[in-house]
Amino acid sequence: MNRSDCLKLLALATSVCAFPAISIARTNRRIAIYDGRFAEARAFARTMGQAHDCRHDAASLWFGQFSGKLDPGAALIGLTSAADAMVLADCARREGLVFAHAHRSGHGGQLIGWTISRRAL
Repeated sequence: MNRSDCLKLLALATSVCAFPAISIARTNRRIAIYDGRFAEARAFARTMGQAHDCRHDAASLWFGQFSGKLDPGAALIGLTSAADAMVLADCARREGLVFAHAHRSGHGGQLIGWTISRRAL
């Protein structure tokens, strides 16, 4: 992960301006989901207070940790493969949450930065 990618993720994690439809600024808790196969994703996870590795099964992670359990003030912030991002986006949308894609990062664009949160009021 280069400096530019790290700054993009920090902006994603702290700025509501990047996503007008998502109220990250109003959240009281940010939770990282990352793909532990990639050094860039592991480095991202270390910057977050709480992090979950989805390298084995993103759907199992969602249904085991987040489905119906996500606090209204929480936001998930991820750096995962495109396939895992797609699975998590589908799971989130089924629960009325908003998935927002931020950027591609590292390994030739294999990693996707994204957020999942509730709609802004």
